Amino acid sequence: MTNNPNGTMHPRNILQDCNFWELQKNNLGLKKHLRKIRDDYCTINFKDPHALCELSKSLAKTFFHLDLEIPLNRLIPTLPLRLNYLLWIEDIISIESKNNVLGIDIGTGASAIYALIGAKYLGWKFLGTDTDYTCCENAQRNIHCNNLADKVVVKHVKQSDDKLTHLLQGTIEWNTHVTPEPTL
Repeated sequence: MTNNPNGTMHPRNILQDCNFWELQKNNLGLKKHLRKIRDDYCTINFKDPHALCELSKSLAKTFFHLDLEIPLNRLIPTLPLRLNYLLWIEDIISIESKNNVLGIDIGTGASAIYALIGAKYLGWKFLGTDTDYTCCENAQRNIHCNNLADKVVVKHVKQSDDKLTHLLQGTIEWNTHVTPEPTL
């Protein structure tokens, strides 16, 4: 059964038809949060941060081979929507530049999920910034435990920083930036 009932998922989004029952076989932490609706369909309580955290970790591990540390006191990313956003950006970027993309993720958060998926799945490089030092520390752990330090850099910035140019050492051409949708 599809998890894309209103057709808003990108057609190449590999997370749009996830079977939670199959997914939990590789993550026992997710199993305790499943609620069976019918014989062929189960779900989780999407308002429960523990369930969301386990779902995000399961999706990251199963589909992207990423190990995530997600603190419950920070934003828990919904991976299908994050991948959707990256795929729409990929569609916009010209064919010639797809192999040499540097994205800037403003407000990367504790998981650095845009950068991790962008690096692992799309082969992009990312600079992530955040004003929350704890988020930066956690993001760094996720980057290093997934061996992506050569593709993803996270920097702590002050909230008053209004120029990103000092973060880009040398002359680097970048193609896109990712920022939480309300601040676009």
